[in-house]
Amino acid sequence: MLGPTAFILTHRSSENPNRYSASLQALAMMRSLGRRGVPVVRFHPGTRELSLKSRYCTRAEVCPNVHDSEPALAEFLLERAGKYPGPRVLLPASDDTAYFLGRHREALSAAYRVVAPSAESIETIIDKQRQYAVARRAGIPIPETHFPGDAAEVEALAERLTHYPYVIKPNVAHRWRLASVKERMRTPGAKAIMARNAGELLERYRAVAHVDPDIMVQRVVPGPDEELYGFFGYFDQRSRPLGVCVRRKLRQMPLGFGYCTLIESCEEPAVVRQSVRLLRKLRFHGIVGVEWKRDPDSGQLLLMEVNARATNTSALPPVCGVDLPWIAFADAAGQHVPPVTSWKSGVRWIWLSQDVWAARALGLGFVEWLSSLQSTMACAVFASDDLRPFAADAARFLGRGLARGLKRAARLSGALDLVNRRAQAR
Repeated sequence: MLGPTAFILTHRSSENPNRYSASLQALAMMRSLGRRGVPVVRFHPGTRELSLKSRYCTRAEVCPNVHDSEPALAEFLLERAGKYPGPRVLLPASDDTAYFLGRHREALSAAYRVVAPSAESIETIIDKQRQYAVARRAGIPIPETHFPGDAAEVEALAERLTHYPYVIKPNVAHRWRLASVKERMRTPGAKAIMARNAGELLERYRAVAHVDPDIMVQRVVPGPDEELYGFFGYFDQRSRPLGVCVRRKLRQMPLGFGYCTLIESCEEPAVVRQSVRLLRKLRFHGIVGVEWKRDPDSGQLLLMEVNARATNTSALPPVCGVDLPWIAFADAAGQHVPPVTSWKSGVRWIWLSQDVWAARALGLGFVEWLSSLQSTMACAVFASDDLRPFAADAARFLGRGLARGLKRAARLSGALDLVNRRAQAR
């Protein structure tokens, strides 16, 4: 009898199929499963994707992009299922594909064992206003947050707020990750836009409203990045946690409201308690990441967001002894999975190519940056048994650095040429 196969689904944020992309969560999931001998098939709308270079990618198939046509993608997945005999476990590796799988769960369940939230659950999670409403009913503390409906409400809100700074965030987070939106944003790649006073709030709302008017305004929770915690988990179909792990953030890029570049596993029981309570209330099923920040005034851990899929930092839990992709796959495949509720603390995860820039932005010297690395590390891209993704990422990193250097040299050359012309004119 044939064993089960894992299928990992990703989307393309850019309309250009040849544009480079990197799904760190897909790469971590593939390595986790591939190292255990599980065949891994990748469905992705393109071929220029970092994780597709992994030796643990048994097969890659170009699929329709979820943003182009959901029916076409659903039809493709059902048609392709016939090529792979044996049990088929389908996992999302982005908000967009988790949302898609929830909406099409009933049809796809005829061919796959879908490891993703139900349509009702994902609709609640994807919309921050609904997500926070469930959190309030569950007694989960959240930051001061407002959901203005239009410019008039933003104007009234700007004058009423008293605890600046605030940030503008998308109500539906994955919209700002689309290339078409990033290109029109003032700070592409940022999760939020800072407003330090009423004037800035109005100005910056107007700058983003033409891109995505469905926004939220949230008070900035003060305190260092070390007070930002993340919960990793896998919940079965009855919303029981079969694997949990906690980390804290050390560095991020862009600074302020960016993506993790250095994190560390830690013990924080309140993060686990509140995450489990919230996810049970949401009737969650699948791999999940929940972000929290400690309020220095109240000491409470405030809910920041729920990510209904594996996160960028998914390579950390397996090194800590909590192999979430494997737990999720084994549970979906019908194997007995005992809960894993303890993990190794003090393990660090790093995204090398981005953490270099984060450290530089913070003013850290090379020796100081090097001292933040440890012997027990998880890496976003580097793996001694799977070097091709790292080689591709390093080549891109060096190429971008060279391009910046050439631009600076061209600007300097132009400036010198201008000085010479002026000197000659005299």
